Formats: sequence, structure tokens, C-alpha cells
Amino acid sequence: MSEEQREILQMVSEGKITADDGAKLLDALRTGEQKRREMESPARRVKEKKRHMHESSRTSHFGGMAGMRDIGRMVRGIMKESVSGFDGEFVEIDEEMCEDAGNLEDPIQLKEGTELVLKRRINRGRNSGGDLVMNGVNGSNLEVIGEDTPDIHIYRDNGTVYLKWNKGDLTLNVPETVGRIRASIMGGDITMNSVSAKADIKTKGGDIGLSEVSRGFNARTMGGDIIIKLNDSWNEDSVVATMGGDIELRIMESTKAEISGRTLGGEISVQKGISSETESGHAGSSRVNIDLSGGEDVPGLSMKTMGGDISVTMSGTEPSQEKNAKKKRSGKKKK
Repeated sequence: MSEEQREILQMVSEGKITADDGAKLLDALRTGEQKRREMESPARRVKEKKRHMHESSRTSHFGGMAGMRDIGRMVRGIMKESVSGFDGEFVEIDEEMCEDAGNLEDPIQLKEGTELVLKRRINRGRNSGGDLVMNGVNGSNLEVIGEDTPDIHIYRDNGTVYLKWNKGDLTLNVPETVGRIRASIMGGDITMNSVSAKADIKTKGGDIGLSEVSRGFNARTMGGDIIIKLNDSWNEDSVVATMGGDIELRIMESTKAEISGRTLGGEISVQKGISSETESGHAGSSRVNIDLSGGEDVPGLSMKTMGGDISVTMSGTEPSQEKNAKKKRSGKKKK
């Protein structure tokens, strides 16, 4: 059994995705691997090359068996991106090397450019669920909000502040002095509202919501949706990936970017009026590229999902207008 298959079965057993969704993901994985093996046969390659040359004269959208190889690569790629850690894995905390170790109870001041690392401990066989909410605030005070907050252990090491907790929901007011956030949880949602820090966030089995994003972000989840709303200040390369979830992107009229979206087994929709878009793909896999650069050097935003839809709309759009979003080539039919 491959690592990808084990990850899918684990998500089903933990209730993070349904059995039906797990079966679909396993089937897509098997299809990609089977087609890849078939294409490795020398005789098959010669035969397929002749067929592909014949069909290429009739269509430019479907890639034949090459497309199936592409699906296999995408399955493995999204599995790796949504499950694996970020560049620069979370540093294991050596409590003896950190100063001011203790519990976070009262607000603390953070210096300009502080890196904030948030990680919920994983307790085998215990409930370690709960959501993480971060609200951006002015000033320099980091503060826990709400009642019945979990016990939070805080460690400092030069310009980095580490927060760890066992379980339960955690809501933080994150000051503008924080330069970067790295957060990792399991079994809960992550929400960031108007946080001015660069963000690397990851959750297994939860949704991710990024509202009024002004910095670059790297967001990954398994079995959850990702919703992003940019603001006028956003101007850094960003990446989002999910397995078994949808991606919704809301851009500003002033947004300057090169946006790419790709889905295996889902649909892509782009609101009418968002110009300079191109589509490509084949049965089971779809792509869209949106060029909002205006000929300038602009950041890139990459979106990938397996088994989910991708939508791109303009902020301020009325719900009735969103329903008129233009449908792109899809890898599945809506019932």
C-alpha cells in the first residue's frame, strides 16, 4: 500500500472525509498509477505516440494517455502538498534553551518582526480538536481572547515566540508587530482576519479562512475548504492546496497578479468581467490562468485541489451575480 493510500484511509477512519469521498480519491489514484504503468511499456509508447499524433489534429484540449499520466502526477503532487509540511518544518522546541518559559495568561508585548509559531500538541487516542482564530490588531500586544481558553505554554527564543496547547478552541489578537506566523493543527479550522503577517498555515480535517489578506500566504489542508479574500495591500507570492475541498478566491478590482488554478475531479468558475483568462485541460483535470499583470512584474497565486471546485470572484459581488460565474471545463458532472 502506498503512502498516499494510507493517508486517504486514515482520513476516512478519523471521519475527516466521507467513505464516498475516500473511494473517489483512491479510484483517481489507482487510475493515474495504472495509466502511468501502461505508458512505461515500450510497445505501448510507440502505439500511443501514433494514436496521439492522429488525435492531436482533431483537438487541442485533450491530452490522451499523456493526460492520464498528468492526472497521476497531479494526484501525487496534491497529496504531497496538502499532507506534507512547509518549507522549513516546524522547529522542535527545546524548553531548556528558551527563556521566559511559562503559561500565557496576560497580554505580552512583541517586538517588530517577531515570528509567531503556533502548534497544538497531538495526543494519541485523545480529543485534540478545536479551532484556531487569529484577529489582526494595532499595537504590539499579543492577547488570548474569550472564556474557557486552553492552557497555553509559551517559549521565547530571540525573535521567535512559540505557543503550544493541548486541545480546545484558541482565539488570539495578533499585533501588527508580528512579521510571520506558522501554525499547525489537526482536526480544526484556521481563520485569519486582517492579520498583517506573512502566514504558513496547515490543518488536517479543517477549513481555512483568510480574510483581508495583505501578505503572502502558504495554506494547506486535507479534507477542508479554503476561502481567501485579498485586500488592496496584498503583493506577495502565495500558494494554497487542499485534498477533498473547494477553493474560493475573492480578489479586488485593483488586484495585480498572475493567478493559476487547477483541479482534479472538480469544476472551475470565473466571474464574468475578470479578464485575461485562459483555460486548458482534459477529462478529469482542468486548469485556468488569469493574467491581471497589466504587463507589470506581479506576484503569483497558485491554487490546487483534488476532488473540489475552484471559484474566482470579485469582492463586493452580489450572490445573484456569483451564480452567473462562467463555468470552465470540469472533471465531474454536478448532480
